[in-house]
Amino acid sequence: MKLKVLKAEVIFQLMVSLIGLLYVTVDYSQKSAGMTFFIALFYVGISNLLGFLLRVSLFASKFNRYYFFGVILFFVILYLVSIFTMDSRIDMVFYFMGIGGVLFNIYYLLYGFYLIKVTQKIK
Repeated sequence: MKLKVLKAEVIFQLMVSLIGLLYVTVDYSQKSAGMTFFIALFYVGISNLLGFLLRVSLFASKFNRYYFFGVILFFVILYLVSIFTMDSRIDMVFYFMGIGGVLFNIYYLLYGFYLIKVTQKIK
């Protein structure tokens, strides 16, 4: 049962990521404002957060701990970067947020596939 829930969660996360990517790609081709990337990243982040809570309740894995502490460290670094940058360097904060968000999403998807693989070997 846990494996089925994990597979459904990983498929859902993959679909949310692909829809966000499609949304950003279509909007980029229309040459409008770049904030759609952060809107899509927000929805991907919220779905990752809810999926993470589900994964923590189902599986005990060291990757859960890495993801949790990585996100905490990311927000601490983001806070420090935003404090120490001047208004003229706010683009650096946006780049850091974008790159970090995408990398965390990729890590989240990969460790979901890894958990599926490991759980299938055990059963």
